[in-house]
Amino acid sequence: MKRALFFTAALYCLICAAHAQTPSRDLSKAVLKNNAAAAETLLSAGANPNAAIEVVPGFPTTYLITAASNNSLDLVKLLLRHKALVNQPDGFKATALMAAAGKGNKAMVELLLASGADVRAKDDDGKDALALARENGSAEVIALLEQKVK
Repeated sequence: MKRALFFTAALYCLICAAHAQTPSRDLSKAVLKNNAAAAETLLSAGANPNAAIEVVPGFPTTYLITAASNNSLDLVKLLLRHKALVNQPDGFKATALMAAAGKGNKAMVELLLASGADVRAKDDDGKDALALARENGSAEVIALLEQKVK
């Protein structure tokens, strides 16, 4: 009797855990495919915009960093509206601002800065958003970040 009760409880926990992970997995797919409509539906249904994801196994990142890396301004706006943490770092301490600066995306850098992104944050290599913008060579993004660093 005790074994049956234990087995039933364990099975129930596994089912609950699998069900709880589905919105995160679905949100991951929506963000990776730049599908803002699907992401909106999932976020409105309660998917966590700050859940850690692994686009590459062993490399935890965030939905916001992934969207910024993919130059998806609409998804970044959507995630921020749903309370994504603008300064949440990935496994290497990189942030969405660093991803946007590295891509030379001025509009996204402006949005992230307006949302409170930390221009002085540094990744594991000691680089900040300005250093990554300089590597990219985007004069507009460099000028924008230089103003914020002062």
